[in-house]
Amino acid sequence: MPRVKLFKAKEDVAPEHHALYDELAAMRGRLSGPASVVMYSPGLSKPWNDQSEFLHRQTIVDKGLAELAICAAARERDCAYIWNAHTSKARKGGISEASLSATRDNSALDGLPPHEATVVSYARQLMRSNRVEQNTFDALLNAQGPQWLVELTALISRYAALAGILNSFEVLPKADAEPLPVPMPQASLSSGPVAPLHATPRIMPITAREQVAEADRATFDAMNKARGVLRGPYSILMYSPKFCVLVDAVSRYLRRHSQVKSEYGELCIIAVAREKDCPYVWAAHIVAARQAGVSETAIAAVRERSSLTALQQQEADIIDYVRQLHRSHRVTQPLFDRLCEHHSIPWLVELTAIIGHYGMVTAQLNAFEVSARADADGLDKA
Repeated sequence: MPRVKLFKAKEDVAPEHHALYDELAAMRGRLSGPASVVMYSPGLSKPWNDQSEFLHRQTIVDKGLAELAICAAARERDCAYIWNAHTSKARKGGISEASLSATRDNSALDGLPPHEATVVSYARQLMRSNRVEQNTFDALLNAQGPQWLVELTALISRYAALAGILNSFEVLPKADAEPLPVPMPQASLSSGPVAPLHATPRIMPITAREQVAEADRATFDAMNKARGVLRGPYSILMYSPKFCVLVDAVSRYLRRHSQVKSEYGELCIIAVAREKDCPYVWAAHIVAARQAGVSETAIAAVRERSSLTALQQQEADIIDYVRQLHRSHRVTQPLFDRLCEHHSIPWLVELTAIIGHYGMVTAQLNAFEVSARADADGLDKA
């Protein structure tokens, strides 16, 4: 059973949110899966679900490969709900049974259709080592182009974010669903040193309006104005202008309106940056974490991946929550209960969304090798 009551019917929602419920339910005919959990945060629900709708209906990644990428993300995050929601769609999109079996069983990709094998390999590399090998990246970039690859990366990392919500709140598929062995068979997650990112991104970041098509320049101008300057993940996401706007909408909600206040929010973000080995996000948020009051003891524990026993309970719990979701894809009941008790279910939904959102951001930065400035506070101490 799920750890919380799910919002499945209109009567489950407060009357002031009935119009929002109707709007969200109309997207897919009903509210289900992660949307039935995220509804605990009505303000987050619309921008959060808009991202899924874009990837469901508007991505330029062809349907079969998009669904295969989602299935690969579900496998990497041990999420049976997403696996069962998307394997049939992958089959309808023409994906071979051999590719789905290899993805499910974590087996070798030899002999599979090359375009399918490369997508699964890309997802595995990105999820396991937080890096993508140059030959894998180049094969997809040269075959499909930068917008396609940005959106493929978004599909993988977006569904990893949804898996975080489903796994934490223990939302499972129906009892007769297609089995997904959990944990992943023959798991071989990377535990060695992570390769440093190159000083130059793998594609030219979009930082000037002349770099985008005329039809997208109003979007560029709006994004540039909203963020002060287009840089970092948004200079990559701008290769998919509509999706870039949707990512920014979630970011703005989490930054300005979230129940998770800055001290715990920034601690969560740097913990994600550490787990994802993302120097850009670490450098961009370590100053904010200190300004928000995160203790130096907690910062050191995050950076060094060290014990949490010397920390205050609430700092330790947030770091542990991030670590558990990334390392075991599950959250222990005592930790889940303690966070709900100290805060609330809506608060924990939003904390989980922060983890997922910055997981998406780090995926773009890591895949396209957007690094921090050479003089930035780095992650190289651990």
